[in-house]
Amino acid sequence: MMCSILVRRFAACSRLAALGVLAIVAACRPPQERAARFAGMYEAALAGNDPWTARVAMSRAVAIDDSNPQYWAALGRVQLTLGDYSGAYGSYSRANELDRSDAGVLQTLADLAALSGRVEDARRYANQVLLLQPSDPAPQATLGFVALHERDPAGALQRADAVLAIRPADSNATVLKARALASNGDDGAALALLERFIADHPRDSAALDTMATIATRFGRAPALLAAREKLVALRPHDVALRLAYADSLYGLGQHDRARALTEALIRSGDYGDSLIDALALWRRYEPRAWSVPVVGALAATATPRDKLRYAYFLMLEGAAAEAEALVAPLVRPPVTAANASALALLAQIRAAQGRNQAAETLLDQVLAFDQGNVVALRARTDLYLRTGRGQRAVFDAQRLVAAKSRAADDRVRLARAYQQAGQTQLAENTLRGGLQDIPANPLLFDALRRFLVATGRRDELDEVGQQFIEQQRVVRAQW
Repeated sequence: MMCSILVRRFAACSRLAALGVLAIVAACRPPQERAARFAGMYEAALAGNDPWTARVAMSRAVAIDDSNPQYWAALGRVQLTLGDYSGAYGSYSRANELDRSDAGVLQTLADLAALSGRVEDARRYANQVLLLQPSDPAPQATLGFVALHERDPAGALQRADAVLAIRPADSNATVLKARALASNGDDGAALALLERFIADHPRDSAALDTMATIATRFGRAPALLAAREKLVALRPHDVALRLAYADSLYGLGQHDRARALTEALIRSGDYGDSLIDALALWRRYEPRAWSVPVVGALAATATPRDKLRYAYFLMLEGAAAEAEALVAPLVRPPVTAANASALALLAQIRAAQGRNQAAETLLDQVLAFDQGNVVALRARTDLYLRTGRGQRAVFDAQRLVAAKSRAADDRVRLARAYQQAGQTQLAENTLRGGLQDIPANPLLFDALRRFLVATGRRDELDEVGQQFIEQQRVVRAQW
């Protein structure tokens, strides 16, 4: 009786509440029937082009009935639609554990493993498919991705063409061929192939993602914009993708569209942990005369957490007094785990105003409490460098590089510190080693060029430039 009363009470709810209604109904049923009803909700959501609700529905189904391989495969399919490749891999792995004879599940696992660089897993799953279905061309595409990963683009291209001869509209083989062409440096042919395929298959996420990747690697801005525009239509809730699309719009001079997109995102509050990334676009593309007042107004009503992010933007834009007015009321010593990074930001802001002693005192307090605080280490390193204390900067910068080995800007900080301290060979080693660890990084390349000019070695610039070009070529060929 209670179930029927609750269902009637919520019968007029919108589609967004449909899962809540279904949960009420399902709670009154045996487990298998409850799971089946969520599976029905999944099918209805897919039919209504609502993969987000479909994912939630099927997640409920597998939570109730963990032993149904079809449910796990269905969850994997919708996760693929939403670009959640790691989640899809986990779901299909569970489906395979429950049913080892499903060649479709095995093939999807093979493809996901190949695309994520799990070469041995990809080869193993593809060979299992061939045992079950020897004439199936799909495993050949997977083995082509394995060849591509092993730096054999010719072998990859051969396998792709063999599959496409049988299945001209095969998505995996098309993506494989595009990647093989790009690995050979023929980005034009790769993008043309993808554009033709996407014209007939506009919702193929894998082809669109590949098009975006190739366009990014080869600096093809119009193709990148086209790919990102279609991807945003497929994944409107993906904040990182929306910001990447805005970046493309800005880069191609479509300023008004980019500003409207980013401003709407920021004002909606629907940015998750990406507020800093959105503000970085404003800092890069928007005039200070517009962005600083807008950010100041937004910060006035922001949460304490977001006030810190707005303050960081204002500090970088030269409005340090306004930034301090936001942060100072929120944090004060003594240092705790909760306020250490905020106090480090306050110290940065004070240093930006020329209050070096006050900034250093506060940074010393933060690092005495937490010697590995990255925000404070960067701020104190920059302060030491700005005040000509290279030897002291070396120690903080070394800790930074140890903690953030993939951060190119910290490698540059360490090189500057060595140079200020008179250890020029260590400075050069840091930059050259950084380019080995983070190949084709433009920040490190520019820093190395400046170092060579400053040390009177202009004759080495051409050689370094050629090495950088070769690194770019190798990076473009890697998948």
